[in-house]
Amino acid sequence: MSILRKSRKLLFILLAILLGAILFFVGAYQYHMQWWPFGQGYFAEVDVDEIVPDARQVKLSSIFGNEDLQVRELPFSDQYPTGPFEMLGNKRFLFITKCGEVYFTQINASGDIEITKHADTISKPETSPREESKGDEYDGLVYCRELAGVKDSLLVGNTLYLAYTTWDHEANGARLAVSAFELDQENSELTFRRDIFLTYPAVKEPFLGHQVGGKLVLGADDHTMFLSVGDFSKPDGVQNPDTALGKMIKINLRDFSAEIYATGLRSPSGGLYFDRESNELWETEHGPKGGDEINLIKQGKNYGWPVVSYGTLYEREGMGNYYGNNYNSHENFEKPAFAFLPSVGVGAIAKYPRTGKNEYWEDGFFVAGMADNSLLYMRKEGERLVYAEPVLREYRIRVLKIDKNGRFFMKTDNDQFLWME
Repeated sequence: MSILRKSRKLLFILLAILLGAILFFVGAYQYHMQWWPFGQGYFAEVDVDEIVPDARQVKLSSIFGNEDLQVRELPFSDQYPTGPFEMLGNKRFLFITKCGEVYFTQINASGDIEITKHADTISKPETSPREESKGDEYDGLVYCRELAGVKDSLLVGNTLYLAYTTWDHEANGARLAVSAFELDQENSELTFRRDIFLTYPAVKEPFLGHQVGGKLVLGADDHTMFLSVGDFSKPDGVQNPDTALGKMIKINLRDFSAEIYATGLRSPSGGLYFDRESNELWETEHGPKGGDEINLIKQGKNYGWPVVSYGTLYEREGMGNYYGNNYNSHENFEKPAFAFLPSVGVGAIAKYPRTGKNEYWEDGFFVAGMADNSLLYMRKEGERLVYAEPVLREYRIRVLKIDKNGRFFMKTDNDQFLWME
């Protein structure tokens, strides 16, 4: 009896193995017929196009929705950190490189970006020629060296405002300047009109363009402009009311007068956004080691640098004991609406409008993270930002714009342009 039971048991095992093998081969055959009980295409050959997205298109992906973005290489080269762009309508764009080269472009019928005119490098008439030259990087309108160069642009009607570093030969130092240019779209030309603002004092060498700021935005009306100014790696000047260093500057575009609006900024080089619906000015700011901030800027407020920060010091800064007992704290100063640790290299910021296309995104912000090559969606509740959701990776976004229809337009530090059709 014992031998019979063992024989039956062995027979059942062999039958089970045989049945499993039959199912396997039947399934493998059915794969070719596009049917397989354990998942269609289970044994399908790998399609590279399915796992490597087309380089001409990527997806902005959120738990609240997805959007397709076109990606193209720009038809010119820029230097790091790259310059701004403006949208001219009808798929036409104006790009200005870090060193001030001007490119008028358009998206052609093939969906590529083509240059319609390479205009002259931005310049202004010389009032008095200099007898001595320190070199090309000093002599042009734009002081273009290392991180210095064109920082931002702002198009208001036919006037283009540019923020850029320039070399003051009389003071023998660098300044952040804002100038106005007339834009002639028909002939694709930019013409210098006037200087608007110069930071003070001029910063002596060594100066490589670190922590300059230079972001521009219109305020509550088209006659008010804000300019963010960094500490130029000279933190001892930030809390001094007699310097423009580390300040938010408010400029009247009627009479071109300027005033200090807020203070205590380190490196507001990422982005600036004014929300006319809520009358709020939002600024992104690079912290020291950690401590990147998004601030709601209010008139007369002090945001603490270099006395406090949620970050810590880079050894290279050599700033001594600026933090005192307030390390990893913002006590006694205006606190950020959001802080990042570790730093994400917080960059451009733009609000998603009320379009009816995605109610979850409406009134929230999209913010670039340049250190981790990301784009973040940030939920806004009152004066707080409550979370940061990565929605795009692998692109170091330098400039971000969202139009009234909720379409994205972005320029990267790798000479790429992304946009939504």
